Amino acid sequence: MIVADSSYLVEGLLKDVSLIENEGVVVSPDLALYEVVNAVWKHETVLKDIKDGRPYLDVLSKLVSARAVRFVKPDKKIIGQAYQLASKKRCTFYDAVFVVLALELGLELKTFDEAQRALLP
Repeated sequence: MIVADSSYLVEGLLKDVSLIENEGVVVSPDLALYEVVNAVWKHETVLKDIKDGRPYLDVLSKLVSARAVRFVKPDKKIIGQAYQLASKKRCTFYDAVFVVLALELGLELKTFDEAQRALLP
């Protein structure tokens, strides 16, 4: 079980689904769902490096249905800690919430975002 940020989920969906499938259960804050779907849209409509994003969204839906990917709603404690981390480190709340979720759950954070990785203790 891991916590994955949006960059990791997007990489897993678009390039190497084994990144997600080989982790057992992947947990991510619910905001990641919107970031991932938006990234698929961007790859189809702006970058034009995929022809149709719907098959990728189907894979994501299947992973969620199988509970291999679990989007969780951060509670008040996680939101507060993420806000404090974002304020202290002058980073986005979006990045901080992934870090705090991983720390709270005692799980490894998988990310391709080096600035986000630097937030880990």
